[in-house]
Parts: sequence; C-alpha cells; structure tokens
Amino acid sequence: MKLKGIFSTLAACALLTASVAANATIITVDNTDAGFTSSGLTYSTYESGFIGSNYMADARNVSGDFAIWDPTSSTDWVAGIWNVEMLWTTGPTRASNAAVTIDSGSTVLSTTVNQLLNGSVWNDLGDYSFDLSGAFVKLDDSNSTSGQNIIADAVRFTFVSAADSISAPTDVPAPGTLLVLLAAAAGIFRLRRK
Repeated sequence: MKLKGIFSTLAACALLTASVAANATIITVDNTDAGFTSSGLTYSTYESGFIGSNYMADARNVSGDFAIWDPTSSTDWVAGIWNVEMLWTTGPTRASNAAVTIDSGSTVLSTTVNQLLNGSVWNDLGDYSFDLSGAFVKLDDSNSTSGQNIIADAVRFTFVSAADSISAPTDVPAPGTLLVLLAAAAGIFRLRRK
C-alpha cells in the first residue's frame, strides 16, 4: 500500500511535468515568416520534409548567401534562456559545415551544422541566454565547400528559464524536473516514516 502511494505521487508529478513542458513557450520562425530574412537564397520544394510550404537554398559556388531567423517580433519573446533547434532538408549537395551564428543581442557565438545529415528533424543547437532585443540566428555559406549549398527552413526557440544576464547557466533542468524530484523525495520520506 505504501509503495502504491509513492507510485501514485510519482505518476501525478510526471503528468504535471508533461503539462508544464507542453505549455512551454515555443516560437517557430519559418522561412516564410516575418522574422525571416535572407540574401542569395531561392525557394524550393525539391526535397520533402520541410516545414510550411517550402524551404530556401543558396546557389552553389556563390559566396555571401545567408539566412536570418529573428524571434524578437513575437509577443511571446522575453529575455532569458532559450533552446535553439534548426530544421533543414537533406540532399547530396548540402553543406557539411554550414556556418551558424547565434547572436544573443550582446554576445555572438558560432558553430557549424552538417546539413548532409539529420534532415527533416529538429536539430538541437543548444541553450543560449538571449536579450530582449537584437537576438537572432544566422546561417551562411562562409564555410561551405565548393559544390555544396546551405538550406534554410525553420528555427525553433523553446523557452527554458528567465535569466538576469548573458552569463546565466545553460544547463538549467527541464520545466517540472525539480517538482518530480521533490515529490519523489517526499514519497520516500513518508515511506521511511511509516
């Protein structure tokens, strides 16, 4: 009976965690949205698995092409830590080292993505602390090898937690994790007392 109570408590907490996670603020900026700008890219539907009605591709062997996703025009945007994910379609001419810049509004970080892999799925770029304004994600062809092209489809921003400054930790637990741990500890404590 005591063990059943613990499992009931844990199950209730798991449902609460799922509810909190389901209600997390998510902002998706697609290549046809107002928060998207680009240069040197053209619309395409050649490869399947894109978000919305199409995606954009740059011309191979032409440098200076880029795409920018800006979530700050959304009414849901707040300063804080956001998880960033990018989606693209794969194909044999995709860039294996497409340059990605994540600008928080006050700090700029750079990484690369291999668009030959993991097409049509959300690719996790990490958690970043963003300012209220000036924040964006940029994809460009500055690293691309000859004959490869970058693909710009959508970027998804998922709110993780509020942050007072850019130096806030990025390894913040998922929403509701603390509640689950506290409930489990309380259940074990009650079992030990009885």
